[in-house]
Amino acid sequence: MRPEDLNFDIQETDFLAEDFSQFFTIFEKIFRFYFFARNAEGALTYISPKVSEVLGYDPEEFKKNWKKYLTEHLTNKEVILRSEFPQYSGKHIKPYNVEIKSKSGEKIWLDIHETPILDPAGNIVKYHGLAIDDTARKAQENELRMREKRFREISQSSPIGIFHADPNDLMTYVNPAWQIITGRPMAETLGNPWWQPIHPEDKEAVFRTWEVAAKEEREISIECRIIRPDKESVWVQLRSRFLFDDHGKITFGTLENISERKAAQEKQEQLIQELLDLKKKLEISVRTDPLTDLPNRRGLAEKLEYEKIRFDRSQNPFTIIMGDIDHFKEINDTFGHDAGDQILTDIARMLKDNSRKQDIVSRWGGEEFIILLPETDLGNGAILAEKLRDRIESEVFVYKDKKIPVTLSFGLSVYNNKGLEMDDVIKQADECLYEAKNSGRNKVVFKKNSSA
Repeated sequence: MRPEDLNFDIQETDFLAEDFSQFFTIFEKIFRFYFFARNAEGALTYISPKVSEVLGYDPEEFKKNWKKYLTEHLTNKEVILRSEFPQYSGKHIKPYNVEIKSKSGEKIWLDIHETPILDPAGNIVKYHGLAIDDTARKAQENELRMREKRFREISQSSPIGIFHADPNDLMTYVNPAWQIITGRPMAETLGNPWWQPIHPEDKEAVFRTWEVAAKEEREISIECRIIRPDKESVWVQLRSRFLFDDHGKITFGTLENISERKAAQEKQEQLIQELLDLKKKLEISVRTDPLTDLPNRRGLAEKLEYEKIRFDRSQNPFTIIMGDIDHFKEINDTFGHDAGDQILTDIARMLKDNSRKQDIVSRWGGEEFIILLPETDLGNGAILAEKLRDRIESEVFVYKDKKIPVTLSFGLSVYNNKGLEMDDVIKQADECLYEAKNSGRNKVVFKKNSSA
């Protein structure tokens, strides 16, 4: 705060006139200062004791050598002029700064305010003055100048674009990197809206993020695209920070070219997706028979385990049908293994097409198939098995213009008791299948009292 910054209306002036000591006490708490007086010729005629608090000098000592202390600093041109040419001191004296060493050798900046005292004829008879210790403010100014200088140096060499925008969101500064990233020279950037280079498809998201951040007075960070004058799109990381002063909002921001990172990220995401797809295919392949595309033993085992859990919850039985192609070895020996593979795929398709939607048809191994019938008792399972047996028997299988007679034998068992082991249920179906084979094949066999 400087004395000229203190503006008082008439009421306040009247108050100070009534009780100046109150104002003086407040002033003392804010500033370090001393009073002085000069005659019309410019010689120092009075110095207040407070000079010792500011500069460390005894008042009489300073009064005697004041010109020497002030004029030995080349920065004090104003004081040199005033001391050598008294007529330079006019009736309207602007505040001025001088630099002086204190008695301890410390550099002190003084902010000098002088008022001419006139006689009735309007001639200057003397000057009253106030010297305020302005060292702290000068140090802050110097620090700010140094920081600004360092910022400019860093900004000029930074590979990241840096920009400033005024309260109207118009550009007031961009560094060389900004110009390179956006492809826009400074002359075409300054005075234009900060959002001018943003890709049209990304502007809505950027504006939305920007508005929320401005309202909350926080930093924003968003990935978006910009459009260069040559129509090339560039991925950037846009970051900004808002500062607020008496003039409104000031925006400081950066723009980082992340096109290479974005391309690498997209490539990585694509690779991850390919690996996930491959993992999914591998998971399916270990549960799927490659020839028939039916679930294999492992795939069926998971389904059976699920059905056991459902039985525990609902007590609804489920049935399994085990089927085996009759005389399959003879088919391979007579027509070849390619014919055998075709028969296997045809049978797999027919079993699936003629089963219910909820039924699970699997290849158990070799020429054996198992069909899982969820929530189905043994009687209804036997009806479906007979339907499948009859459908396959009536089908004409042809391989290279040669008809191949094909039939299936079936054995059934049911899971209808929590105490049953799944291996025992499968074993019982296998025993029934064995019985069907030994009793002439092309039959459906099950035990009506099948239970634990």
